[in-house]
Amino acid sequence: MIENCIVFRDFKGKYEYLPIAKAEGSLIWSRQGKRYIDFSSGWNVTNLGWNNMEVNEALIAQAKINVQGLLWGSDLIQEEYAAALTAALPSELNACVKATGGTEAIEASIKIARAYTGRKKIIGFNNHYHGQLFASLALGSSEKSHEKISPLVPSISTIDFPDEKIGQMGFDNFLIEFEKLLSKEDIAAVVTEPGIVTGWGSTLIAYPGFLTSIRKITKKFNTLLIVDEVGTGFSRTGKLFGIEHENVVPDMIVFAKGISNGAAAIGTTVGRREIFEPAFTDAALISTFGWTPVACAAALKTLQIHQRDKIWEAAEQKGGYIIKKLKACIGDVAIGVRGKGLEIGLQFVNKEICQQVQKKSLAQGLHVVVGSQNNMQIMPPLTISQELLTEGLEILCAQLR
Repeated sequence: MIENCIVFRDFKGKYEYLPIAKAEGSLIWSRQGKRYIDFSSGWNVTNLGWNNMEVNEALIAQAKINVQGLLWGSDLIQEEYAAALTAALPSELNACVKATGGTEAIEASIKIARAYTGRKKIIGFNNHYHGQLFASLALGSSEKSHEKISPLVPSISTIDFPDEKIGQMGFDNFLIEFEKLLSKEDIAAVVTEPGIVTGWGSTLIAYPGFLTSIRKITKKFNTLLIVDEVGTGFSRTGKLFGIEHENVVPDMIVFAKGISNGAAAIGTTVGRREIFEPAFTDAALISTFGWTPVACAAALKTLQIHQRDKIWEAAEQKGGYIIKKLKACIGDVAIGVRGKGLEIGLQFVNKEICQQVQKKSLAQGLHVVVGSQNNMQIMPPLTISQELLTEGLEILCAQLR
């Protein structure tokens, strides 16, 4: 909807969407005062619930000290957050690049890859989503889908994503072709999500061993592996980070969305110091508003809560509950369900029915979004109570009968 992206002075509400008046935990209220159970988390942003008080209070406390950093220096809270984030990741990932969000962080990773390797080509996967600028758009969609704003960035291309339906023979063939592609040793980096596609709303799950296999091949040909955890990071898939499902260590990993629980705009590219340092000047790794002290304070508290409360365990348990409940509702309307943790997709007979169910659910007090085509993406806050989760599922399942 255009009004979601552009604010009009004379907005009259002719498009159907949900203008938020306030939000708390797993509930949001419209400007008319209607209460909705939220199954979106602002698309994997408010993982700890809307307006988490601990996070907001940390931001407010920092605002009383300092709100802006220096391009050429660092604030104490920035250093503290960098230390905490890198400590939560594999030891090889020991440096952070400041960014304001996922798109900027992805673009930084591409610049780093080209500057470090001296190669120009970047490979992504079809129907992944990595952001809204020219390079990030080119990483996950065909030129045809962006015909009117083309050309995008040269030497960035996509290949098919081997989802779980490909089968062992299909996956073996994918790996053969992937190795042939990289064997020319002219590809700077491969960019992918860590085994489940959160962008563009498909919730496609990779064939088992996908990330492990491409890590092995990228290493063989000195191609960097960049993992986009903008949607999967911070407990969403049942692990603190998605790379933990296969214990893969990429060269770079990108975070945003849930990084500050929506309290402030922040993103980052985390990677190996030996890659970042020689690329720093050529890649121009600066950001005026990247990692403001208030954003870092919110991000630090967010990470601490995830670690203290082991939020990923709740995501895994509640995700299993949702999948079990939805599978019981599979029939003529909904035809399949898939996911990891609390990143779940419900597939419908067609996109029209999917949209109808979404609208009927909204009318009954459930805020849920259509991800892509016939796939409804279900991603409630990870802290949602069992009572609200059950109530939301009852609303949704009632529309499937």
